Amino acid sequence: MRTLTDKQKILLENKAQYLTLKESLLKEYKSHAKALEYAEDTFEEGEILEKREKLARQIKELASKLREIENLELEA
Repeated sequence: MRTLTDKQKILLENKAQYLTLKESLLKEYKSHAKALEYAEDTFEEGEILEKREKLARQIKELASKLREIENLELEA
């Protein structure tokens, strides 16, 4: 068993928050799909795609943190 750093302890403590945030970001990401279907012009479509890309980056970051947390839990 190894000793965890303060950063690792904080990650473990915030796991539930990260999961909740990831779920809400996924819902928001998916909700933009319908708006994308009804976009009236390329400008509006571009704005929606930009929002989706930003959400996708946030979701990927959270997924990475969650994988790190899972690895820490396996090692601890």
